[in-house]
Amino acid sequence: MKFSVEWIDGGTNAAAEERTTLCDLRILLGNDNACRFLDDIANETFDALTVPAVHLAEGLARDWWRIFGSRDRRQSLLPYRTGFILPNLQIGFDGATFEVVGHQQICANPGLRFWQVEGESMPRTDAETALSNFVQAVVDKLADEGIPHCEAALAWARVAASRTDAAEAAFCEAAGALGVDPYAISEDDARFIEQAGELFTGEALIEFLAGGCRQDNHIADGQRTSFTRRWSTLAWLRDLESRQRYECNLPKLAELRKQFQPSPPRRPGERPWAQGYRMARTLGNELNLNGSRLKTPETLAKRLGGGNFQCVAGTDVEPSIRAMVAQNGAEPRIHLRARNRGKFLWAMQAETFALARSIGDALCLPHSGHRVVNNLHNAEQQAVGRAFAAEFLAPVEKVLDMAGEGLDNEEIASEFNVSPQVVQHQLDNRERIAAACLT
Repeated sequence: MKFSVEWIDGGTNAAAEERTTLCDLRILLGNDNACRFLDDIANETFDALTVPAVHLAEGLARDWWRIFGSRDRRQSLLPYRTGFILPNLQIGFDGATFEVVGHQQICANPGLRFWQVEGESMPRTDAETALSNFVQAVVDKLADEGIPHCEAALAWARVAASRTDAAEAAFCEAAGALGVDPYAISEDDARFIEQAGELFTGEALIEFLAGGCRQDNHIADGQRTSFTRRWSTLAWLRDLESRQRYECNLPKLAELRKQFQPSPPRRPGERPWAQGYRMARTLGNELNLNGSRLKTPETLAKRLGGGNFQCVAGTDVEPSIRAMVAQNGAEPRIHLRARNRGKFLWAMQAETFALARSIGDALCLPHSGHRVVNNLHNAEQQAVGRAFAAEFLAPVEKVLDMAGEGLDNEEIASEFNVSPQVVQHQLDNRERIAAACLT
């Protein structure tokens, strides 16, 4: 991703900030120019947008910590138009990879058409460089023209100062994950981040906050709001550490983790889900499952030495929380949240899948600390566990064999005790699974 700005002098815009930053703007994604458009009235194609850059720069500075703290939420550039035209680009970060996705856009007034462009993925450092260089260039242009204290400059000055302090930057990103402005944060939100940080660190903290505690997720629940619920959730997670060892320990898991770790867990440039697929196949072969159906989480736990493994009830807890993996010692502990099984097969499937995700977490991400298993999809650590669970419980080669025999997704899902969505996921991703598992 690259921003190309050619300043235009002598603009007629009423606002000084807009006159100063009027430019021909191009946003390049690989070989595609996202700002290329067709003017329906002139019937002519242009390769740059003539717009003031100040509004885009201000929006990126204002939302910087949300952009890098959010998971499962892409930030569109469209809210930064402020009366001008911008391409429909959406940017997002999963904790490892920054992605930009471009969508076709047709504007009726004026009559402009933007083509869909191929998206681009890049490491965080490259994305930060591209975004910060653009914002800094706009701020410098404003300062050179005697406008150093506008909103864009003030917003960027706060972000730039925070980025120089690792602890402050971590707090700001956690606030972004929570969906709040770190520079106008409430005392309750700040205290919640600090106390959650005593249990979770780094990406684990971000995924916990983004996965169910965000401010824009808060809705009334009778007389209890989810502000209360998130504190109850944190207390519940802390209390899990007092459980008996036999209720949450899988003895063979620690041995297998040592056995598998001598080889590099992540290949250079590899996406996190690839590691999950590969580890699932390795463990399946080690346990000689051969596509065996694991009917319940207890069945799976027994294969790993957890004969007395138990789910734990969690009332008044954020619904997105599925489990917590604790790795403070030699033996990882898995606290699997019980679902109200009743007569519903899906509840048993969900518990089994969550346990498999937790096992994948312990094997693929073996550093010390705590992590939650939750509903996030576009999040690095959650992607590892989901990929592992899908391939471990429903190996793609077995799924393809059954599909070739004429079984539909419902029938295949029943064989492996997973949801039909998992089966379809395996079919859709068969090529990437095969590539990830190549030796």
